[in-house]
Amino acid sequence: MQILLVALGGACGAVSRYLVGNVVGKALGNSLPYGTFVINIIGCFFMGLLMTLIVEKQQLAAAWRLLLCVGFLGGFTTFSSFGYESFSLISSGRLLEAFGYAGGSVILGLLAATVGVYLARLF
Repeated sequence: MQILLVALGGACGAVSRYLVGNVVGKALGNSLPYGTFVINIIGCFFMGLLMTLIVEKQQLAAAWRLLLCVGFLGGFTTFSSFGYESFSLISSGRLLEAFGYAGGSVILGLLAATVGVYLARLF
């Protein structure tokens, strides 16, 4: 049952990643990996929110962690793409953009996770 929860969540997360990435790419263009950037920030926020509600506050059953955090967010977030896209920007000489993208992803990701945790603690 645990494997099925992770698999179901992962499949839904991967499809959501594809759809959100396309929408963001169409809206903002593809000169930078905006889709990956937005997906990572959203994923960090929900990871902070859900892990706090599930693990710390125990407001949801442990099975939700497998479905939503391990499965869905594991399939949704894109740090493997993030690493390659950062490398590609650096290797093409776009250092300022690469460091802005990497730094922004890390800083805003941590901020989003923090906001998610504090928001969950309000409930």
